[in-house]
Amino acid sequence: MSNLRIYGGRVPVETGDPTHPIKLVEFPTFDQFRELYGNQVKGENLPRYFRMLTARANGATLTDAAKAEGVTKERARQIEAKFLRLMRRLLA
Repeated sequence: MSNLRIYGGRVPVETGDPTHPIKLVEFPTFDQFRELYGNQVKGENLPRYFRMLTARANGATLTDAAKAEGVTKERARQIEAKFLRLMRRLLA
């Protein structure tokens, strides 16, 4: 699966098309993120997740992004994977 770090601030969305397997889209604004992810997490975690995912999209390592928001590297990976799945569903 793709990750946010390697695409320079854009979100890689897997398309399922073998000729163009990944489509890059702009990272969502906070309001768009809230609509996409908001009902999936508790309200107080939403800004933390957004900051962490934004840091990842801007080149931070999983370890650095996780540490800045007080979660484990594994939890950060899970949050990122869920975000990418939600984005894929939204754009499908």
